[in-house]
Amino acid sequence: MLLLSFSNVNSQTYYSGKGLFEGRFGVTVGATNYSPGANFLFSKSAPGYKVGFIGTVIISEKFEVFVEINYARHFMKFIGREDQLATPEDIKFNLETINVPFILDYTVLNLDDEWFFGINAGPSLSFLYDYNLVDEAKSDYVLDPLYSTPSDLEFDSNKEEISFNAFIAFGVSVEYNRFMATFKYNKGITDPYRNINLYSPVMELKGKDNYFEFSLVYLFEDKL
Repeated sequence: MLLLSFSNVNSQTYYSGKGLFEGRFGVTVGATNYSPGANFLFSKSAPGYKVGFIGTVIISEKFEVFVEINYARHFMKFIGREDQLATPEDIKFNLETINVPFILDYTVLNLDDEWFFGINAGPSLSFLYDYNLVDEAKSDYVLDPLYSTPSDLEFDSNKEEISFNAFIAFGVSVEYNRFMATFKYNKGITDPYRNINLYSPVMELKGKDNYFEFSLVYLFEDKL
């Protein structure tokens, strides 16, 4: 419902010419590579994907703000074992989030009003944070190095709330004929592990996640 409302408001604002701003609207898909930063888990960077809607606010010929709402799923791997004496192995999890980036894009090069090359940066808000075990048969496994359980990583479910986290994103973009490609690095500025139901007497449990993303965008209107 939120995505549909966002697309309806944005498209009406643009096409009516009577809204508060001039902008564009489009859809986006992309690939991600996610790196958990928890100091109490042994993990591997993991691929993923995202899909969503995007709207823009045109400030000038060179500046444009992109507001996106997307769903992302990251396929995670943590090191664990059947019991504390067993051989370590990869334990698969899914991390699903709803993300709302606010990105300011600056056009640094305009080639004949056809190719546009830009740099961009801005905050990205992330909602939901549950690591969901893929193979339920491994629900009794332990995760290195503190021997936590997979259920410990279901932060939102355990606390019965929707968590909020934030990233700062920066990257580059290229646009041609309503198609845009972007590459961004998202650096975590909040600690998503603050909600874990786990205690260690030897360390403070914390971390900040980071991820890369490559996105393809189709916009329903030209840049100029």
